[in-house]
Amino acid sequence: VLLNQSVLLKGVNDTVEVLEELCRELMYRLGVKPYYLHHGDLARGTAHRRTTIAEGRALVSVLRARLSGICNPLYVLDLPDGGGKVPLGPCHVEAQDGETWRIRGQDGEVRAYTELVGDP
Repeated sequence: VLLNQSVLLKGVNDTVEVLEELCRELMYRLGVKPYYLHHGDLARGTAHRRTTIAEGRALVSVLRARLSGICNPLYVLDLPDGGGKVPLGPCHVEAQDGETWRIRGQDGEVRAYTELVGDP
């Protein structure tokens, strides 16, 4: 089984239509399961391609209604400081205050994640 890991990129694949086509083509034409859809890392030089977590969650919510379960990737964030890769669904997102999200890591610890408009 081949699994795909894609990054959600502003201006590239940040519309429902593009993500839906990508997921369908991967699964049904290429036989590759859309596994992870990564939220963009806070790496220098990537701010212009990062969406917000809220935008990503909204896209994934619409995809859930349009695609079969096997075609739906898991929207994840690789938390800083060793928090691990966590789904950005309601069970991991604890709260939001402006640009700061409180997200529970795989270790059960809640960490703050502040979305940056520019580069770190």
